[in-house]
Amino acid sequence: MKSTCIRFSAFLFLLYLFFLVPGNKVVSQNFPPMEVTILDSSATQGYYFLAPYASSPPYNYVHPQLILDRFGKIVWYRIFPGSPQSTTTYDFTLQPDGRMTYYSIARDKFFVMDSTFIKKDSLGSTNGFPLDVHDLQFLQNGHYLLLAQETRIMNLTGYHFFGFNHTSPGGANAQVIGVVIQEFDENKNLVWEWKGHDHFAFNDVDSLFLYNPNKVDWTHANAVELDDDGNVLLSCRHFDEITKIDRQTGDIIWRFGGKRNQFTCINDPLKFSGQHDIRRISNGDITFLDNGIYHVPPLARALEYVLNESAKTSTLVWNYSYDSSLYSVAVGNHQVIPNGNHLIDFGAIPDGFPWFVLVKPDKSMVMEISYAGSYTSYRAFNYDSLPWALTQPLVDCYKSGNNYFLEAEPGHSQYLWSTGATSQTIQVTNPGEFWVYVPYGEGYVSSRHIVVSDTSNPCLYLPIPKPAEGIPLSVNCVPNPVRDHARIIFDLPVKSEISFEILDLSARIRISFPYTVFAPGKYIIPVDFSTLEKGIYFLRFITGQSVTTKKIIVE
Repeated sequence: MKSTCIRFSAFLFLLYLFFLVPGNKVVSQNFPPMEVTILDSSATQGYYFLAPYASSPPYNYVHPQLILDRFGKIVWYRIFPGSPQSTTTYDFTLQPDGRMTYYSIARDKFFVMDSTFIKKDSLGSTNGFPLDVHDLQFLQNGHYLLLAQETRIMNLTGYHFFGFNHTSPGGANAQVIGVVIQEFDENKNLVWEWKGHDHFAFNDVDSLFLYNPNKVDWTHANAVELDDDGNVLLSCRHFDEITKIDRQTGDIIWRFGGKRNQFTCINDPLKFSGQHDIRRISNGDITFLDNGIYHVPPLARALEYVLNESAKTSTLVWNYSYDSSLYSVAVGNHQVIPNGNHLIDFGAIPDGFPWFVLVKPDKSMVMEISYAGSYTSYRAFNYDSLPWALTQPLVDCYKSGNNYFLEAEPGHSQYLWSTGATSQTIQVTNPGEFWVYVPYGEGYVSSRHIVVSDTSNPCLYLPIPKPAEGIPLSVNCVPNPVRDHARIIFDLPVKSEISFEILDLSARIRISFPYTVFAPGKYIIPVDFSTLEKGIYFLRFITGQSVTTKKIIVE
């Protein structure tokens, strides 16, 4: 149920991707309006990748690719030329090797971008099988898995699965579309192929998904995953089934869900229906989104199961429903992110609900994002850090006469300010939030946002250069070793902008404090370490361009 209560330590942050301009004037880059609500800022981290699109007319806004920071602010975007319905992309994601991929509807291919956000390659299927849009997985050995489709002609007159009531017979010469899994090596050579038509029976399908008797979207596979033991997991939406496939022989090892279910479910009598995004997570469990369109009543759930593959039992160990009336027509995903929180993209849902939520293991809300109308995202992803630097343009502030100006760094071919201005410099005359985009690869990268509340001295809110050379900066964590709580104590000799992070031994950010401007003086900031495991951590304290590092032991 939607929370209306916000703790003291949390804040509500509403971001509309219309640019707010002084004087309450609005200038739009025609992004779909998006509302971001953060209820626990201490539990957000990293970056979010998504590609919003309208699933049905009217197409009032562009279909961009977006990278958001931990507070939901755009740090990079790309808008494709053409009409919105022709520029939709799916699955904008960061792959394990540091490259980014996405699927283009107009080009019917997956494309690969490098760390400079330049398109470097395209990937598709082979052997005459059309590419399936639903998934692309890069593997640790440089190979990749994708889905394709095979159409066979079948006599379906004996199957009364079709029509509005799913009681009409199929066609005598029906086109039946089944899944094909293809694995390629790093040189795009096909090294493994698996065809659903060779291993499934037609009546494995859930007839509730079937209408057209002559052209049948039969398996509707929507996710493929390399399992920990080297075999392959497959999600077939129209079977309500997760299938495990032997990568050596092609035989089916087991079937979970649907008509051919082989598992005894210990504690989930509802079962799952029309699921998306099967994943094997680091603790060995499996996760996916139960779209739940055909539950009675319909209900969307994020699920996590423990599977005993020998005893063929399944135990539901975590589940989440936003609201008893929220269901998902299609698409979406469920990601367990490194800090243990759950990201849930509900996909195509009714109006009035957020399509994206971030919740803690105890199901308390951290963050939610809502789009207007029929806008959604095929999948959304969070990464606690980026494997390459995302260089944001610097913005300076200066006074000329009695006027104040914001000036972006030189050397860029375009400047796109939040005010709608396209010059390198803008005058500040009203309070507001300001930022600028400049070209970055095949898109645009944002400066940090500058909040001006006092127009008599707007430069107060801009980044502060590092303290003068020779002035010592004192930073300590007290106590150290830490049990549950500690204090970060620092003494600033001059006005400074500071931030700090707590990192583990693998350099993963576990706790962060956002950039904030402080006047000269001594400060004490309490930090909750209770969510961290025992071990060695590092405090990275950033002041302007200088960095101080301290070792912290958590007991």
